[in-house]
Amino acid sequence: MIRVKKNPPHLPNILLALLLSFVLQWVGTKYLRLNKIAPDFILIFIIFFSFHSGGIFALSLSFGAGLLQNILYHGLIGTNSFSFCLISYLITFLKNKLQIKEGFWPQVIFVFLGSFLYVIFSAIFYRTPWVLGLLIPKILIFSIYNSLLFTLLFWGLKKGIYG
Repeated sequence: MIRVKKNPPHLPNILLALLLSFVLQWVGTKYLRLNKIAPDFILIFIIFFSFHSGGIFALSLSFGAGLLQNILYHGLIGTNSFSFCLISYLITFLKNKLQIKEGFWPQVIFVFLGSFLYVIFSAIFYRTPWVLGLLIPKILIFSIYNSLLFTLLFWGLKKGIYG
């Protein structure tokens, strides 16, 4: 069996991509709203990185990015960091368990599922699970919106992080 050696991600490239996702998040919440739904570029980056790298580094990056997002954008500390860690773990687990190759469409599907789970986890952590029944259309729009934005960002993320 021939193994293709993949270039490891370089830490400066990862941090630059994460910084760019925070800037896009700030711009996205102001200018890219659709029906009062803003995309989550940080979540897209976390899902992409978890799909490609996985492991403890992806969990650490997810926790740090979630904590920073909580400090900058939200009031309750720890909800995004815990949600991001759960999503990162689930993506890595499912990718390895189902032996999914690093194709474009599986990643789009994982962004959709990760976005869907993110809203569900957030509702549970904010202790408002009753809201889920009311928000199912908005959750679907949020998940589709993130997936569509991922299709636009995919090649730049892959090229920027892995060279």
